[in-house]
Amino acid sequence: MRGFGMSAWGWELLLGIGVATLGTFGSAVTTPGRIAVEAACGLALVLRRSHPVPVAIGVSAASLLGGVPFALPFAAYALAVRVRDSRVLWAVAVPAIAVAAGPGRPEGWPAVAPPRLVVEAAVIVCAPLLLGLYVRTRRDLAEREARGQVERARTEERARLAREMHDVVTHRVSLMVLQAGTLRMRAEAVRGEEVRAVAEQIRATGVQALDELRAVVGVLRAGNPVEAAPLVPQPDLPDLGALVCENRAVGVPVELVVRGEAPELPPPLSRTAYRIVQEALTNARKHAPGASVAVEVDYGPERVGVRVRNTPPRAGRPADPLPGGGSGLLGLRERVALVGGALWAGPTAEGGFEVRAELPVTAVAS
Repeated sequence: MRGFGMSAWGWELLLGIGVATLGTFGSAVTTPGRIAVEAACGLALVLRRSHPVPVAIGVSAASLLGGVPFALPFAAYALAVRVRDSRVLWAVAVPAIAVAAGPGRPEGWPAVAPPRLVVEAAVIVCAPLLLGLYVRTRRDLAEREARGQVERARTEERARLAREMHDVVTHRVSLMVLQAGTLRMRAEAVRGEEVRAVAEQIRATGVQALDELRAVVGVLRAGNPVEAAPLVPQPDLPDLGALVCENRAVGVPVELVVRGEAPELPPPLSRTAYRIVQEALTNARKHAPGASVAVEVDYGPERVGVRVRNTPPRAGRPADPLPGGGSGLLGLRERVALVGGALWAGPTAEGGFEVRAELPVTAVAS
């Protein structure tokens, strides 16, 4: 209705005037008092949205002054739609039904048999009440469904941001810890230039971590262009070379093998494949110090295979205490599921660990 340029109050006023006019000229009783009652009850419908209970009580009470007003069905409908407290609803509706079906009729009204009065009450009050309850139930269901969709969207967004935060913080901070450990071991044995070089690596890694965290926080503030941080490109499969070099720089022997020719991959799939390798390398640094890691990427026409396998930890290389929440592999499974792929992770027969994924190219929209 609002598409016609009239507000809700305008439509209510139009309805009230129409019902008042219909009651005035269509009533079986045309005394001045009856006309005044019909006009007052019709105009009272203007307030049926904001004050449904007083309007319903007033229109029902007016039935005792000269017959059932034409406004009563509209008041009963608004009562059922607007009032959610069932005790209040039926405390008002039952007297209205009793008045509409009451045996005593005002003077001037035609005599009607009792069965007809019951039918009249059902039509005048009960039918609008049931219709209003039905409409309210449908609206409540629609609102609950809308709220459920919003909550699901929020949950999915929180999970996505949690994965991004985990990937950024775990990878970069674990690199910084290993670099700091290297600096600690070399501080007394090497010259100042080498110490400064390792310290510069720590500084550069920290700057990268801050930039990536700022990008993730920028997503949270995307609704405010003033506060939103500039987003940096997210790493994907072409950046694996740099990722391998970062790990080699902190003493992790990593071998990268790429088979096949890389096709034009959808960005979500390419980022997911990169995150799989990143998380596997992070776990190898944390849980298998001194182990060598083999990274394999197999490009096919319809899928991309990713495999990361590390050997058992080297004897005499205890791991530094790096905390872990156990959510890394869970986040990977969520990422892989979103692009329609499959992920396997578990220990190898040699005592190492393997992470393997199959990502279908055709299942992801670009």
